[in-house]
Amino acid sequence: MKLLKTFITGVALLLLTFVGVGFALSGTWEVERSAVLPGTPETVFGFLDSVEGWSSWAAIGAVEGAVSGPARGAGATLTWDSREWGEGRWELLTADAPREVSYEVAVEGGSMLTRGRVSLTAGPDGTRIDWVETGDFGWNPFLAYMALGMDRMQGREMEKGLAELRARVEESGPPPSGR
Repeated sequence: MKLLKTFITGVALLLLTFVGVGFALSGTWEVERSAVLPGTPETVFGFLDSVEGWSSWAAIGAVEGAVSGPARGAGATLTWDSREWGEGRWELLTADAPREVSYEVAVEGGSMLTRGRVSLTAGPDGTRIDWVETGDFGWNPFLAYMALGMDRMQGREMEKGLAELRARVEESGPPPSGR
């Protein structure tokens, strides 16, 4: 009986330590990826200033939802409510052609919020794209552990997206035209 009591006490202390450390960790994260793509900033920008453009190369293309707002530029929005993705909203906040766009993704009423910025710079070998995402999981001790691995997890998704964007730019004539 004493062995069982010691075991239960040890497990409880381990669990409390795990949760306590989780509360001490930051729930914020930042991930950055870059690439050089063929073509001009104007060509690449055509894939960044609309929901349809993003859907052709980024993970949001896998989400079925309702598109609202303008066809291109600030205010273009995708909202969804699905079993796989939860309830969420992706919105283009700014579109400064052909240099930069920013967006926000809010999932589950904003309890998981991601902000992103994609900057384009013309260069001798094509267009340099710098993509930065930041997020905040708040004070959830379990998600704080997840924040520690976001560079690896979200970074991998961003790398896949950039590879897909490269393929779209290479095969494209004109970029998607919007709704």
